[in-house]
Amino acid sequence: MYFDDYDKTKCCGCTACQQICPKNCIEMVKDNEGFLYAKKINLSKCIKCNLCEKVCPLNNSEDYSNVPKCYYGWHSNENKRMLSTSGAAFIALAEICKKHDYYFCGAVYSDDYKNVHHICSNSLNDIYKMRGSKYVQSNIQNCFSEIKELLNNEKKVLFCGTPCQAYGLKKYIGNKLDKNLLIVGLVCHGVASPECYKKYIEEIELKYNSKIKSIKFRDKLLDNGVLSHKFTTIKMKNGENIISTKNPYTITYGMGLMHRPCCSYCNYTTPIRNIDITIGDFWGIEDHFPRLKNEVSKGISLILIHSEKGEKIIDELREVMVLNEVPYTFSLNARQHQLSRPIEENSKRKKFISTVLNENNSFNKTANKY
Repeated sequence: MYFDDYDKTKCCGCTACQQICPKNCIEMVKDNEGFLYAKKINLSKCIKCNLCEKVCPLNNSEDYSNVPKCYYGWHSNENKRMLSTSGAAFIALAEICKKHDYYFCGAVYSDDYKNVHHICSNSLNDIYKMRGSKYVQSNIQNCFSEIKELLNNEKKVLFCGTPCQAYGLKKYIGNKLDKNLLIVGLVCHGVASPECYKKYIEEIELKYNSKIKSIKFRDKLLDNGVLSHKFTTIKMKNGENIISTKNPYTITYGMGLMHRPCCSYCNYTTPIRNIDITIGDFWGIEDHFPRLKNEVSKGISLILIHSEKGEKIIDELREVMVLNEVPYTFSLNARQHQLSRPIEENSKRKKFISTVLNENNSFNKTANKY
């Protein structure tokens, strides 16, 4: 258990322990890398209920063996597909759930684009803000408590987040309230240091003498006349656009130079999960269906269905998505290792982060060295 030795590889920062503690004995504290870790305070108030241990997604192994149903597909609306990182599976799920009066909980950028956090909302505008990959850890804030209150009031909620966040929520909510909760987990590549991300953004703003208007990872643009999904696009408020397939932040993220320590010990790098739905890119599907090669850069979504609640939504998803069922083993391949093993810890990680976060050093220059 994390609280035995405060080993950082045993905490994912999901906040479940903090939010469930009946005596408010736990707070979330940032380390120098910007990651939140649980810390026990006011120990004299602790009643030894052990709820913090029971809800920890890294402290409890999952005995779950149901083989998921597996689909590949994309949104029927090409514009919505192009605006999404992959095949717009999240937007399709949100559109279906919106018809059934769901609330939504997902990751959004802060107004200044220097942080990422989860919010609960039933606003369509907020739902679109949840779209797209954000290569930095999202702060859950008090969303688990907000979701519980919504469920207690018989509201329906769709939650989308990393697998550890999804399992933290599942354990926090328990079985009594989960009938109106749809939990969607991501095929996760690990989460990056919020402080490194923030420094990168501030450096860009300083260089271009402007605040950021928007940032989009895995943007889909033409590269020498051929559509590519490898662009990172940063738009500045002064009208400047920074567009590149060799963005230093994106590349160092992909190398695992900024990942949270627990990401290299993740229990959830598997297609067999005890949640409702998993979504991500369906890398490698063109090996089975060569005709799909031209669709890859447009975005092809992987959808794994793990529960009856997930199964019930598939027929409705067909109203807005091109969907085809395939064996779930198709999702297991060399280009989709996030479903078979955790990301390997980069031996240069600590040195990279400490160098970047030194106030006298530049993110870009440090990234170029690596």
